[in-house]
Amino acid sequence: MQRIKTLLSFTYSWRWVSGLVLSLCVARAFYISPVHYLADAKFSLLMDEALIHKLTPNMIDYQVPRGHGGIFINDSYPYNIKIINGRLLYVYPWGGSLLSLPAVLLFNAVGLNIAPSRGPYRYNLRNELRMQTIITTGLCAITIWVIFDAACHFLPFPWSLAITLGAAFGTPIWSSASRSLWPQTWAVLLTAAAIWILLTGSVRPVLLGTLLAWSCLARPQVIPDVAIITGYTLLRYGRRFLWRYVAAGLCWTIPVCALMLFFTGSAFSAYYNPAMLDFPRDFWRRLYGVLLSPSRGLFVFSPITLLPLYLTIRYWKVLPDRHLATLALVVIGMHLVMVSSWAVWWGGASYGPRLLLEVVPWFVLLAILGVSSFVQDSSLAFWRRSMTVSISVLALLVSIATNAPGALVRNSIDWKHLDPDHLQVLWDWNDPQFLCWVHRVQD
Repeated sequence: MQRIKTLLSFTYSWRWVSGLVLSLCVARAFYISPVHYLADAKFSLLMDEALIHKLTPNMIDYQVPRGHGGIFINDSYPYNIKIINGRLLYVYPWGGSLLSLPAVLLFNAVGLNIAPSRGPYRYNLRNELRMQTIITTGLCAITIWVIFDAACHFLPFPWSLAITLGAAFGTPIWSSASRSLWPQTWAVLLTAAAIWILLTGSVRPVLLGTLLAWSCLARPQVIPDVAIITGYTLLRYGRRFLWRYVAAGLCWTIPVCALMLFFTGSAFSAYYNPAMLDFPRDFWRRLYGVLLSPSRGLFVFSPITLLPLYLTIRYWKVLPDRHLATLALVVIGMHLVMVSSWAVWWGGASYGPRLLLEVVPWFVLLAILGVSSFVQDSSLAFWRRSMTVSISVLALLVSIATNAPGALVRNSIDWKHLDPDHLQVLWDWNDPQFLCWVHRVQD
């Protein structure tokens, strides 16, 4: 018995050290990738500084850039902030900002401020970009660590490493989540942690409820996904589990929503509204674009995501956990329906299928379950196993190549002008976004 405990302790320590080394290597790669920018989360960390120094989310005392036209659509303020009831407030969901508050507090403690208190509180764009770069790098590195640890519960080290690296560099985690502090950056980490809890069997209702509550506060678009997970927990774990799970979630959700409601008049965001969903108009065209557009399609930018679907279908009867596989498929399907019902389904000025970042952890879950069945399939002929592995490697290399420009090529975001009246470029195979590096060389 003592030998077994020693072996288990060594195995866990080895996995912990391997995950740490891997996440540090990935963090280094994410950090040195040259494309970093401020997008929807611009001013979100400035709001944190207002909370730290003035105990209010109101940024009216800070000198922020103002102008006319373009992004300056809110009383000469950029689209990220708006005057509401006499206060200058951040209009996107506050969950990510509040989760980043400890990091901003630490930055301020070492002398890095977005708007130094000495003088007129002048906004420093470079400092916010620096803060966001460090935070996003850390969040994405932790996400990769969680994915690796989850994979190690079912798979040998080489397969776990392959799935982890595929998730890190063959999906929008590299090309989008690690480039800017998008609301999805926090949501992906929290979702991955929730999946780790469900997959490893160490189900803790309070922790699970906390993670999913904050994922909704950071990214309200995952609320339908969380509703599905809640139904799953009720069916699988019973009412006692559900009571603690829901109570934990409400303990976080109610105060934050009440805070936003008081200041902005909206419980989750002063920017999003139900009118942005117009299902079923143009639903099928949008779904086609979300999956197969040469400049936004998930299967175009990350063909490696087709592998988990194939393995799940092929090994359905022998999957390690068909309940979790069903949950993953339903969540992915629900999210595709929601994004395809959104008027701005292309995600604005971004790279590739950014709006599908939330489903990446669920594809990883399917990959872990499917590859586990594939590895244990002793009846599979050598040539067929080799062909499956070869096609998977090719799909992974293509996925890395198509996501790389989002992190490495500086014109990847503004490769084309995009607005609701000029979306035909998203269907142009002669000039797809993943070939923006070609135009860089020509220019």
